[in-house]
Amino acid sequence: MRLRAIARLLRLPYAWAHGLVLRDLQSLIRVHFLYAAASTGLLRALKKPASREDLIRRLHVTRPDLLESLLALGVSLGELSLKGGLYRVRGVRAKALMERPNDPLVAMVEEYATYHSSVYQELGERLRGGPLGDYMAGRGNLIARSSRMLEPFVVDFARELVAGRGAVRVLDVGCGSGIYMRHVADANTQARGIGVDMQAEVVSQAALNLKRWGIEGRFRVALADIREPTDDLSGAFDIVTLYNNIYYFPPEERPALFRSLGERLAPGGRLAIVSAMRGDSVTTNDFDLVLRSTVGCTALPDTDELRSQLLDNGFDHVESTRLAPIESFYGLIATRKA
Repeated sequence: MRLRAIARLLRLPYAWAHGLVLRDLQSLIRVHFLYAAASTGLLRALKKPASREDLIRRLHVTRPDLLESLLALGVSLGELSLKGGLYRVRGVRAKALMERPNDPLVAMVEEYATYHSSVYQELGERLRGGPLGDYMAGRGNLIARSSRMLEPFVVDFARELVAGRGAVRVLDVGCGSGIYMRHVADANTQARGIGVDMQAEVVSQAALNLKRWGIEGRFRVALADIREPTDDLSGAFDIVTLYNNIYYFPPEERPALFRSLGERLAPGGRLAIVSAMRGDSVTTNDFDLVLRSTVGCTALPDTDELRSQLLDNGFDHVESTRLAPIESFYGLIATRKA
């Protein structure tokens, strides 16, 4: 019977496609399991091997049938193991999420399992004019954490901007967690600066981070929209940075933004922009679709278009550097006209 069933499957139209989709679904299910295991506290509860009864108690479970099903799924995926009545974390991915619960990887899994999934669920309605989603609402800290997945590609770029340049003053626009202020502080002991962000919860977390890193005397954060800057955000800064946020500014607003930022730079000062750019990779096109589906966001920028806008609005030299292999992820440095 089993051989006959397999033969029938192989005779189906697009049988190979069926197999490929089933394999793809395994990956999708794994991402959802990892999100559920992290968000429910299951991974945290499994830092020590635990029985079903232990987990019911530790997680305050009132529906043990759902827990049993989740555990069975984890075992079948190879992320959990069951031996002698005790569950353990087994898979490499689950171990990483368990051992480093504040790692950007955890935030990225949550972001993809929740908001990115909703983009595709709602796309049909949005194609016909339905309302866009709100990416930022209640997700400021999540986005700030998730964006740190890009940190390994940006850190050298950020450090080289200030290394060996003496007492520079830096304005970090859309500072997120504040991590790049930390890298600036490490690369140049004379550097000082201000980070701004529009999300109150992000600013609060960044302030705590600066204190925890011991650099709150040199750097601070402020709740502000750079398009409506306060007096303490006036020049002259030596460096202004826009890391992973240029797509929050519509293309038609960027000329005015660049002129305004240029006015806050000392002569010869530099504006640094880091962003995913329009490209042809899966990751880039997925992110572009997410941005276009979100209120307050715009499509990924084009590198040449950004360069032209900078040259037309107060900058006389623009360098671009590819920061990640394969992906269209670039750093641009624009120098203000003297």
